[in-house]
Amino acid sequence: MSLKRTSFLALFCILAIALLGGCAPGKGTEYKIGFVSSATGNYASLGLPEAKTAEMIQKQLDAMGGITGPDGVKHPVKIIIYDDANEADRAVSSVSRLITEDEVIAVVSSTGSGPSVAQIPVCEENKTPCISMASAKAITTDAKTNTEYQWMFKTPQTNGHAGEWQAAYLKAMGLTNICILYTNDGYGKDCFANYKAAAEAAGLSVVYEASYAATDTEFSAQMAGVQASGCQAVEIGSTPPVASLATVAVRNALPETPITLGHGVCNQSFITTAGEAAEGAVFPCGKVTVLDQLADTDPQKAVLAKYIADYTAHTSGEAISTFGGHAWDALEMVVDALGSLKNGMSLEDQRIAVRDYLENDIVNWPGISGTFTMSPADHNGLTKDSLLFVKVEAGQWVAFPETDW
Repeated sequence: MSLKRTSFLALFCILAIALLGGCAPGKGTEYKIGFVSSATGNYASLGLPEAKTAEMIQKQLDAMGGITGPDGVKHPVKIIIYDDANEADRAVSSVSRLITEDEVIAVVSSTGSGPSVAQIPVCEENKTPCISMASAKAITTDAKTNTEYQWMFKTPQTNGHAGEWQAAYLKAMGLTNICILYTNDGYGKDCFANYKAAAEAAGLSVVYEASYAATDTEFSAQMAGVQASGCQAVEIGSTPPVASLATVAVRNALPETPITLGHGVCNQSFITTAGEAAEGAVFPCGKVTVLDQLADTDPQKAVLAKYIADYTAHTSGEAISTFGGHAWDALEMVVDALGSLKNGMSLEDQRIAVRDYLENDIVNWPGISGTFTMSPADHNGLTKDSLLFVKVEAGQWVAFPETDW
């Protein structure tokens, strides 16, 4: 090569570096991820930490310049964030827009079980992988066939897992008759179905059941039913703030009656709103709530510690919750899957590849909600052991293992 041509190429590279950020091949197209949470509305205490986690991960991806694929091509990643206010119509509309207009490769949505179930047809018909941050089994499993939907996944533990913990605890306490109170929404109804099934499988009798709206603040009718039933414990299937208010109502009506709840209350707002009524309440939570009480050999511990440090720094000290962890798990799974894509793939092929990665390559994957192993028969990938039983003492979560029951 002549000196003149070499000098020309050198000048070209200098100009390319100055104008485009480089002259070497390897710049890939942008990868887009859709994200929908309930940052406002009655699920805001859950959805806002999720949205903030998405913002945090976007900053981290930007700082890295994107992700590098197996062929050495680096792709910037953009997370497009919408808010559904825990309204099914808004969730469906947002997911549809992300898939058909924004042309995302995958969608992480939604905070609530109801909106998550509502978007199933959109994800399935458009053949786009969707990962929910809600807990209902119906999000991933078709009740008619008892098989997994092809394109639906989720990261939280199921309400079935929570029900197993509650039933085991109440049986260990020697109790036989229980009441179940729950919100008349997708999450609450799924809680009721799973809590009742777990209780009956453990030999417990459900002697009273009642629902209420997520916006209710008064529970005199339900408390009259609880008192008349003679039940020995009350299970509550709700998320804050109504979970806190129902806890206060039960504690006022029956001060000595044990109260158990599901993992939908694993954030500080439950304790803050319930106040002294939360004292002594027990429920299963993800390990992120009791990090300092985990063994150093726990495969999740390093991941949990980093998430807590990153989230605390990003939010200037905001209290951690398991719900932001559901978002972290879902987004990081998608990012891992995107790292397996080759440059030049069509959007359709990218979506198929990400779906296949989630189903086959998320194995012994330590996250915030647990150590995941997904499969064609399990689009959640968690077991009961991904949760720990905790107790509220002095306004804090404290690990409450079976050895202490």
